[in-house]
Amino acid sequence: MPRVLYLTGQNNHDWRRTSVICAGLLRDRLGYDVVIDHEAEKALCGDLSGYDLIFLDYNGPTWNDQARAAFEAAIAGGCGLVSLHASNNAHTGWVAFERMVVPLWRETGNHGDFHEYEVTIDDPDHPITRGMAAFRTWDELYHAQQNPQDAPVHVLASAYSDPATRGSGKVEPMATVTQYGEGRIFHLLLGHVWTGNPASHNGNSTIALESDGFRALLLRGSEWATTGTVSAT
Repeated sequence: MPRVLYLTGQNNHDWRRTSVICAGLLRDRLGYDVVIDHEAEKALCGDLSGYDLIFLDYNGPTWNDQARAAFEAAIAGGCGLVSLHASNNAHTGWVAFERMVVPLWRETGNHGDFHEYEVTIDDPDHPITRGMAAFRTWDELYHAQQNPQDAPVHVLASAYSDPATRGSGKVEPMATVTQYGEGRIFHLLLGHVWTGNPASHNGNSTIALESDGFRALLLRGSEWATTGTVSAT
């Protein structure tokens, strides 16, 4: 049974709800053994050898040298990595991280209104997206994300950022893959859950985590990052 270290505990988004939902999906749908750790830096300074996947649901201060070195070594050595939504806001200037999680929210990063839009599949032949159709979801739509290290990245899914919803007027990446050493990396830019009363605004609810398309990408991307293959549907 693959073991997952789910790193969270600091985020400008509602990590308390996202961690329960996303970790639950990995457990229930993939049968993974998921350890949710709210002290990411401390966890990374421990023994990582038993983990097959690190899942980032974290947007907080950059970790100390020991934690960063352990994280880099784990991914380079073949541990898979999944990055969710605002996790790409973190760790500005950490070169290795900026080569792993692409694209990133940096100086130009922004988003328009929280709204319903269509996510299209750019690569129907990749194991993660093979057989998937375009789907509609409610979410933020990140735009003007950056690749400061000019790292190689492959876009699997994207969405048009409509100026009518304060978007960029461009097609923006929603799911990407890359590799760092032996480690496979899946980055899902979807998944906005804001803090606050869910009844006051859809962006405060968990609707962004509820579409079949979002869940398929999350599960398939996590399995691929772990094993290189996909059996989840």
